[in-house]
Amino acid sequence: MESKVGADPNSAYDKEIGNNLNNDDSSFLGNILREILYSPMNLALLAIICFLVYKIVRDRTEVPSVGVAKPSEPELPKLRRDFTVKELRQYDGNQPDGRVLIAVNGIVYDVSKGRRFYGPGGPYATFAGRDASRNLASFSVDLIDKDEYDDLSDLSPMEMDSVREWEMQFKEKYELVGKLLRKGEEPTNYDDDEDEENVNNDEQERKNLPKSKTETDDTKQESHILQGNATKRNNAQDQPTSSTDC
Repeated sequence: MESKVGADPNSAYDKEIGNNLNNDDSSFLGNILREILYSPMNLALLAIICFLVYKIVRDRTEVPSVGVAKPSEPELPKLRRDFTVKELRQYDGNQPDGRVLIAVNGIVYDVSKGRRFYGPGGPYATFAGRDASRNLASFSVDLIDKDEYDDLSDLSPMEMDSVREWEMQFKEKYELVGKLLRKGEEPTNYDDDEDEENVNNDEQERKNLPKSKTETDDTKQESHILQGNATKRNNAQDQPTSSTDC
């Protein structure tokens, strides 16, 4: 009996401590819940945390399927041929394959990869399927509708210098297709291994024909370029596009 009586106070003490601990735990959790539920800021933070956790879990599970769901756009087959002005009009991006061709200084380029600029609805859609040389010379996006080959004979040396600069940019960024044919000029038959150097050589031969009234000697041309550099730098911001965007 004595041992049992002696054990009772310890047992009661242990139970009391356990109850106190349980009460402390429940009161601690209760305090946290009350802090969250009765504080708008804490509720907002809790919602943000839950949202971020949801996004992390969703992204980890959905990224593979998203990658499969976005196939790359098929690349158009390479095109090598010469065009008349009328034939070039057919490649304005509205045809089924969506190919966009633009001529600059007598050379035709495939600018299909820049469709967001030159294709239907683009800021420079008026260039599509046409000779854009005169537009680029004057920094204009207005439609210039010419049914015949434009020899650019009325452009000033400074404007022709601008056209040549644009021609270099197109040559660096886009695929060369062929030549824009003059009236009565026969197209070139390109072989499979024909490269753009052959096209450039043909174009150079055409440019060596008798000079037009606007062609000047090298001295006058260089002098005009030097005088026009300052003006061109001031007008650079008005260019219809830049070499990095288009």
